[in-house]
Amino acid sequence: MSVVTLSPGNNAFFLMPRESAPSFVLRLANFLTVKPDRFLRAFLGDERTLASAVYLHHKSDFLAEASGLDRQAASLAFIRRLRDPAGARTFLDFTVADHHIDQTVRRVSPVALARDVEAGIPPYHRLPWSLSDLNHDPETGSPLICACDHCGRTLTWENCVDVASCGWCGRPLWRATAPDEPMSAFDEFVSALFHPDPIVRADRRSKLAPVLIGWSEGDLLDLMSTLRRVQRIFPIGLGAQSAGPEVIEANSSISRLLNRPLKDAALSEDRGAVTVAAAATTSALMTAPRPIAAFLNSLLVRRA
Repeated sequence: MSVVTLSPGNNAFFLMPRESAPSFVLRLANFLTVKPDRFLRAFLGDERTLASAVYLHHKSDFLAEASGLDRQAASLAFIRRLRDPAGARTFLDFTVADHHIDQTVRRVSPVALARDVEAGIPPYHRLPWSLSDLNHDPETGSPLICACDHCGRTLTWENCVDVASCGWCGRPLWRATAPDEPMSAFDEFVSALFHPDPIVRADRRSKLAPVLIGWSEGDLLDLMSTLRRVQRIFPIGLGAQSAGPEVIEANSSISRLLNRPLKDAALSEDRGAVTVAAAATTSALMTAPRPIAAFLNSLLVRRA
């Protein structure tokens, strides 16, 4: 089929800052034609697979021609695969892994969308909102939602006809009420890692243990996940609160958390506790990505 396009230059349909490909493609389709499903089929093959648009970097030329943008500008809407390491993905200034991205639901910040509307710009979906570990919009600090506050149904890309509305009941999501929950230290850490301001990102990284400052965002998330898993599997004396990002601000604090289950097990009256703690710690490290496992094993060997 032929696709309506815009000419390059001043007539271009602009990509919004940090906008995701599904959001941009849907806005563009609604702008170019009264039958957006035809455009979506031309781009996606199946208009119901809008969530997958975020991975279609090879379609940058198609998107550039249709929108009037240059290819480099259009490519910013995508999450791109890296050749090394395996499973690594990059978008904007960030590097994560496949398992950090969740397109099975559509996450939005009602506050961010409302600010778009107030500013007179089209409300749109931001790329970082696709991260499973991100619970708040990095720029506004406001909660992300993945369910409509009116009908209660899960927000998805499959039935999305407007990035700022519920696909089930049509509720304008900039009017939605998000749960009034305070940000945890971990939420603040993740939001700072993916903040649009590089100064904010650099300031948060400067507080990390020196060896970790240059790590990718995905590796830092996996490091925190592994440490929390070690903490949960044998939580004697550790309390109910999960380890926060302050743990990774020094090698010594990482080592203390890593070795705490073994030390607490040794002080318990259970003869098998040390064996259980050792096996559980080893299992947690074995399931961690290789660079994280190697780093933690080095601390475990030195400090145990």
